[in-house]
Amino acid sequence: MTTLSTSEAGELCLTLRGEAENRILATLRRWPHWQRVVIERHPDDAGRCVAVTLIADSSFESTMREILKRSFNLTFPVAGGSSELAAEVPTPVRASRYRR
Repeated sequence: MTTLSTSEAGELCLTLRGEAENRILATLRRWPHWQRVVIERHPDDAGRCVAVTLIADSSFESTMREILKRSFNLTFPVAGGSSELAAEVPTPVRASRYRR
């Protein structure tokens, strides 16, 4: 489940939980406007990540909403909230133009 929210300090927070959100993280992790990252670890297994929260200035909220909508078809309420990421559609395999 992906959550978009605003912290008490007025920062934009994008929280990603679960393996399905790895594709969002892979796409957005190098976005230059992240100020910091908070990693939540599993209490019994410190090597296992439970959630990743990416934090940016709130001025980038409309840009982030647009990226999430266009790239992952995720929309969030105006006040923020959670949205379920749809399953990734496999890329169709094209048949070769040349037959042997």
